Parts: sequence; structure tokens; C-alpha cells
Amino acid sequence: MKISLINGSQKTGESNSGIILERLNDLIKEKHDVKTYKIYQNIFNNEMFMDIILGEIIVLAFPLYVDSIPSHTLKMLKEMETLIKKEQPKDLIIYVIINNGFYEGKQNHIAFEIIKNWCEHSGIKFGGGIGQGAGEMLGFTKEIPVNKGPFNNLGRALHSLVAKMELKEIFEIKYLSPYFPRFLWKIMSNRLMWHPLAYKNGLTKKDIIRRI
Repeated sequence: MKISLINGSQKTGESNSGIILERLNDLIKEKHDVKTYKIYQNIFNNEMFMDIILGEIIVLAFPLYVDSIPSHTLKMLKEMETLIKKEQPKDLIIYVIINNGFYEGKQNHIAFEIIKNWCEHSGIKFGGGIGQGAGEMLGFTKEIPVNKGPFNNLGRALHSLVAKMELKEIFEIKYLSPYFPRFLWKIMSNRLMWHPLAYKNGLTKKDIIRRI
């Protein structure tokens, strides 16, 4: 089976979307013809789009941006839609994996609705997918086996997704949060990521806690 994995992250280095796709690729690469595309790296032309849409499965992974799809990912989808409508590929199905910086995976539900509407408008089958919360933790836990640690529910979901992919069946959307206390996640996120990032951009502690 020909499967295209599309990393919709804008990051030029390692990304949370990339980490999830790597874990998925480990489950399918031995049995299927898998190609990985990175939006920040690849200039999508008609030849590349043809290679993707004439396959059987697309798996698109991207981070949530303002409860929606990143602009560069949306641009790619719009360009691909034009070719899909022209070529009208048969039996093409797309699965989606969305990660966000909130604790709850349910925060991804609006982005899933947008993708579902895009599929209906483009004429391809929406296969469902996974909405992962606490995405920024993935980088800190990437060395932990997929079936262990705070993201072992993601590991199980990926195995279930692969089973549906191999049958080209609909995978009911799963919204996941890590097996990790929410209050500890909040403390860790603030101390290790959000506050250092704010200071790096010239903000003070007073700026961070200020209410608008």
C-alpha cells in the first residue's frame, strides 16, 4: 500500500508532529511503501501532489494554531484540492493527527471539523484521526517506548489507527490527554517552556501575569 506522511509543522528542526509520524512510520514501514513530506522543506509542485494523490492513503499531522490549521498547511491543502478535483483519484483516504499545547486533546475538535469540510469539498474520504493534547511534552518523552510512559494511550491509538488504515476504514476520532497529572503538566510547561520562551522574547514576569 502506498502511504504519504505529511508533516505540517512549520519548524525547521524537530517537531511534535514529526515525532508522532516517526512513531507511526515505525509501525508501517516494513509492510508498506511510505514516503514522508515536510511542508517547511518541500516545495509542493504538481508532480509531488500527483505522487501523493495517486497513492492510497494520506496521513497529515500538524500542530493546532489558534484552534485551527496553520496557514502554510492550509495553503498546501488548497493547492492539493485543485489537483484532486481535476484528477478525481479513486479510493483516496486521509487520516489526520493534530497535536496542541493545551492539556486536553479535545481542543483539536474545530480543526478536525475544518478538515472534514475540506474532504467533503475536495471529494476525498475523511478517515478520522487522533487529537493529542500536551503536545509539547512529546519532545521530553520521545526516548520512552511508545507503549510506556505518559503517552502510552497514544501508542495504543496509533496501533488501532494502523489496523484501520490497512483496511482503509474509518477510524473514530480519539481525543487524548497524557497519563500525567494536569497540575504537574502546568508547572512543568511554565518552568521549562513557556516562561523561558517569554523571557527570551523580552517579557518580564510582570508581563506574563498581566491581565488584559
